[in-house]
Amino acid sequence: MEYSEKVAWLRRYRESLRREQLLTEEIGQLEAQARRVTRAISGMPGGGGDGQAIPRAVERLEEARQKLAAQLEQGQARRAEIEAAIQREVHPLRRDILTRRYILGQRWEKIAADHHLVLRQVFRLHHQAVDGLDL
Repeated sequence: MEYSEKVAWLRRYRESLRREQLLTEEIGQLEAQARRVTRAISGMPGGGGDGQAIPRAVERLEEARQKLAAQLEQGQARRAEIEAAIQREVHPLRRDILTRRYILGQRWEKIAADHHLVLRQVFRLHHQAVDGLDL
């Protein structure tokens, strides 16, 4: 696997977290919409709906919850695989750089400052760590 492919593979960690966050937000919006639908229904005659607003809202909500459950399962497996690969790095500083960058999502500047390194050193150590990953 090439360097760029390994970096893309490592980035899947944060991508899975972002997908889970988006699905969680979608569920929140669908729940809010479902509450509005139930408040809008009353015993008064009138309105032009087909009477299926609540079942549709429940269906969309359940579908989103199933997507989230599948994403959680897939994401946890993916993240565990990436964490295990990073933990196999024997050099502590390189392992820490990978952890901070791909698991914690820290910026290069923060990683460099926390380790009292210049950016060029962090990039060099990162490149060495990624090249050495056994995937």
